[in-house]
Amino acid sequence: MPSWLPLESNPEVLNPFCRRLGVPENFGFADVFGLDEELLMMVPQPCLALCLLYPSTNISKPRRQDLREKAKAASGPTRPDEVYFLQQHDAIGNACGTIATVHAATNAARSGAFALVEDSPLANFLARTEGLSVQERGWELGKETSLQELSDQTAAAGETQGAGTDDAQDQHFICFTHINGSLYELDGRTFDDEGVAFPVNHGPTTPETFLSDAARIIREDFMARDPESVNFNVTALCKLD
Repeated sequence: MPSWLPLESNPEVLNPFCRRLGVPENFGFADVFGLDEELLMMVPQPCLALCLLYPSTNISKPRRQDLREKAKAASGPTRPDEVYFLQQHDAIGNACGTIATVHAATNAARSGAFALVEDSPLANFLARTEGLSVQERGWELGKETSLQELSDQTAAAGETQGAGTDDAQDQHFICFTHINGSLYELDGRTFDDEGVAFPVNHGPTTPETFLSDAARIIREDFMARDPESVNFNVTALCKLD
């Protein structure tokens, strides 16, 4: 399975990718210039998802262990059908930016926020993988040469080196979204003890409070773990007009 090129966390790169995937023209990514309330007010509404690019080395391993322990204490991790989620297998390489984008767009479409363009690559992939397990969806993504070509063309259009898998370039992409009143963290590399990825439910949220709620998690559970780093970047999937 060929390794994917890393995507840049930049709306100017991600939005042409979204168009080619099948996201309608009036939805796309916008920069989040800071996580203070005043700066969050600048993010277009409705905001459907956040994608976070963060430095992985000091954060990913201990944090995922904490999430695994919390899930076990709560009677095990759950994978609710309401959440579209796929696993990032080792063999797929630098696909976490693509996976974060797929998680953001598919869950927004499934929630009814917008309809994917008919017969588009993402609409077809979603339809074909709806009934599969999170592991099977991950393997199917690895077989999607057309999606990889779109992703790699997008990556080649960027100007900086962006994300990777666990520690490739010390960066990792994940997605936060709100589904049926809950705030979910979607990271295809957060595994249970059996090696199966699971989404993390961070508790209640609303469309009005989602942005603030997700920003708090990023500040308190990501940035606080690596306070010297400035290599955090957040983009928001929003309605753009």
